[in-house]
Amino acid sequence: MGAASILTLTFIGQAFAQNMAEIPKPKKYIFATVSDSILLTGNIKEVKNDQIIHWSYIDRLQKSLMLFHSVGVDSPTLSPYYQHRCTYYAINASLELRNLEITDSGIYQLSVERYYTATPDKMFIYSVFLNVEEALSTPLIVQDPVYITNNVQLTCIVKKGNPKKLLWLRGNKPITNSSLYILGDKNSTLIIYSAEKGHCGFYTCVAVDSTSEQNISHFLLIDGVQFLHKRILITSVIALVSTSMSLAGTAFIIFFALQKYKTQKYQMRLTAAFIVIKIKSYVCLMISSIYSTLDGDFLVVFRVISGIVIILLLAMTGYIAFLYLSPYREEVSSFLVIKRERYIMLGSGIFNVIISPLPIYGATENIKMCIYPYGDIAVTIVSAVMIYLSIVGMCFIFAVKNMQTWTLTRRTSRLWSK
Repeated sequence: MGAASILTLTFIGQAFAQNMAEIPKPKKYIFATVSDSILLTGNIKEVKNDQIIHWSYIDRLQKSLMLFHSVGVDSPTLSPYYQHRCTYYAINASLELRNLEITDSGIYQLSVERYYTATPDKMFIYSVFLNVEEALSTPLIVQDPVYITNNVQLTCIVKKGNPKKLLWLRGNKPITNSSLYILGDKNSTLIIYSAEKGHCGFYTCVAVDSTSEQNISHFLLIDGVQFLHKRILITSVIALVSTSMSLAGTAFIIFFALQKYKTQKYQMRLTAAFIVIKIKSYVCLMISSIYSTLDGDFLVVFRVISGIVIILLLAMTGYIAFLYLSPYREEVSSFLVIKRERYIMLGSGIFNVIISPLPIYGATENIKMCIYPYGDIAVTIVSAVMIYLSIVGMCFIFAVKNMQTWTLTRRTSRLWSK
């Protein structure tokens, strides 16, 4: 290396050291995010006419003038770089800086001098350190594996910003290292060992930086909660609605329609409608009972009752099919005109209505243990019930409309009262 190069480096080093020696120690620290606005003040109550105001920006390499103001002599002058995003308040020498950027981080120095003397003497210096950071984005929680077998890991990812701290909450309670929970990688990962039903629920990741915080919650599903508990509750509500409407339809056909329309052709149509209504309710209740039987979180007594209900529904389905398909004497238009059959059908309908709420209770208790979001389930249940009622209601309207065209030619069955 030549002598000229050595002299040049020496000169730059001395200038840099001298510049760093002039950097004052900040009296205040301000933290802000990109695009924010801040107000830089020097704790001056009032600017006087014999003062010169300087606002300067100091980074590690240089000191640049932002504003110059000879009070009472000249108007304030802003540097071209700052004039479109700064507002100067002459009454107290404060400076508002807008649309902050990362490069705005550094020391901002306010100097106040007298200018009536031949050699102005510095009378006041105030320094503020500004740290501008990128705004935190909403975190993202990734679950691995998606389907829980034993251990599960939740990872909190913050794509933008520089979080100083990551926290994990379950409900509103902070999570710390224990035999069940292991926090790693600066709290960005949460490992749950031997996950059980009691561990399901909302887990929240909170990202905190110097100016703000962002959080997001993730619902952890354990042992098929989403697949069974939620579906049991939805199908059970639909089964309750279906069995209730089936009982009402059965009573309408037996006690009104069959007595009003005693022609064999119409009675066979009413019997076919009865079978459709009955089988529909059986299918809804059977689906709910099958789910309840398969759910290992249900009490044993609930699962046994659900299994018995399935057997009874299959038996009643076979019994109704046998009655409908069996040949009767010509004077018998429908098996529903026989007292015994009417009582059996009404009794089975009442039993179905009574048993339908049982899966609802069991599913509700399981969901309570998991702190499942009822709002999501409620929306699904209401939507399913409304669709079901709309379809059944339209079918009922068309059926009644068709019945109004039937004649009342009667051929009384001698077995009606038997």
